[in-house]
Amino acid sequence: MKFIVIGSINMDFNFKVSHLPLKGETLKVTAFKTTPGGKGANQAVALARLGGKVMMIGAVGSDEAGISLKKSLLQEGIDIKAIKDVDTPTGNAFITVDEKGNNTILVYPGANGGLDSKWIYNFTDEIKEASYILLQLEIPLCTVIDAIELSHKIGTRIILNPAPAQKLPKEIFPQINILTPNETELALLTGIDVITEDNIVKASNILIEKGVHKVVVTLGEKGCFYIDRENHHFVKSFKVDSVDSTAAGDAFTAGFAIALAEKRSLNDALKFASAVGALTVTKTGAQESLPFRADVENFLRMVKNEE
Repeated sequence: MKFIVIGSINMDFNFKVSHLPLKGETLKVTAFKTTPGGKGANQAVALARLGGKVMMIGAVGSDEAGISLKKSLLQEGIDIKAIKDVDTPTGNAFITVDEKGNNTILVYPGANGGLDSKWIYNFTDEIKEASYILLQLEIPLCTVIDAIELSHKIGTRIILNPAPAQKLPKEIFPQINILTPNETELALLTGIDVITEDNIVKASNILIEKGVHKVVVTLGEKGCFYIDRENHHFVKSFKVDSVDSTAAGDAFTAGFAIALAEKRSLNDALKFASAVGALTVTKTGAQESLPFRADVENFLRMVKNEE
């Protein structure tokens, strides 16, 4: 199973607090650490730990953080030859996590903004050989659009995780095989102010009508919602003790990609992806919280035995 991930590579600064800060409030941080992150790199690591052969296309600065992040990806068994060194400082994310596992995230794009389409075209042959290409929105939108158009043209299936939330040009929707928004991203993409259980079918169907082949909406502890042109249904989440929701969406997307590449049934693929996401929220941090294949298989066996 070969995968190409095109996306962000960040150094994360993680702050543990009693509750998420209000406007004008100063909070004492109870714990602090730096960890590798970035939605693109998170998905690459998740794929690798689940058994995928992964190449990362991204950009870092020629600084200490960039060197450290490339080394970290290499240690995960990820091909880093397509990671570009630029003069801009490596991207950063500042993550605040409360005692319930809720978070807020500030992202400084940095070197991620230097990932251009010309660089991606250098790896057309590798993209053509991949089972799936995974993209997010922490790199320039024009680069994402060009990568989608290239992948569509050469026949590589595309999974877009539209995060952070932003509007997309209507021309690219028919080229996307799988879109994995959360509720906030779904609202922005469809123009519906608030996503509820009553309108989620209507909202998701708007994306299908725009041309997206399959949509999976991640709903956190409520599970996920799947829709295509033939059917739609909810999938319940696994009950776990949530510590930190950082990277849960990245983990889910990677798990779904792996399961589909293994030609699992749709229901099994969604269940597998949900298990990967559930295990991720039981640990703190981004990449360090991502489970290995054995962890997921053991978890699913345990759940089955309890049923």
